Amino acid sequence: MLHIISLICKWKTSLIVGGVLVLLGILAWLLLPVPPPGGSQDLQEDMVIISVGGQEKLRVPLSKPQTVTLTQEDGIQNVVVITEDGAYMESSTCHNQICVHSGKVTRDNWDYRPDGAFIICLPNQVSVELVVKSLEQ
Repeated sequence: MLHIISLICKWKTSLIVGGVLVLLGILAWLLLPVPPPGGSQDLQEDMVIISVGGQEKLRVPLSKPQTVTLTQEDGIQNVVVITEDGAYMESSTCHNQICVHSGKVTRDNWDYRPDGAFIICLPNQVSVELVVKSLEQ
């Protein structure tokens, strides 16, 4: 009987230690800085990638600021403004305007914005992604 009690105590200790290690791993993963998605290691410079319906349509380096108007076959339209430090959705024909109100994504704010490095217009299936070459500013 004593042997069984000893095994149960060891099992509980192992379970607690394992749980603590898992929690520490999750905490470390959450606290580490994460570079924006998009394979930034292959880039020559920071850029904005615009996709429609999940398909990449355009890559614009931040060194070439411009306004991009995306017009889809059914008259759906999004206007994306690309600046030297990021991008924002100037207008959209979507009904909810969440993409327009989500604000600008920049080199300085992509890591703490609710949508990270993205501006997404779900109704029009348009995504705007800021891809930063390096984290050093």
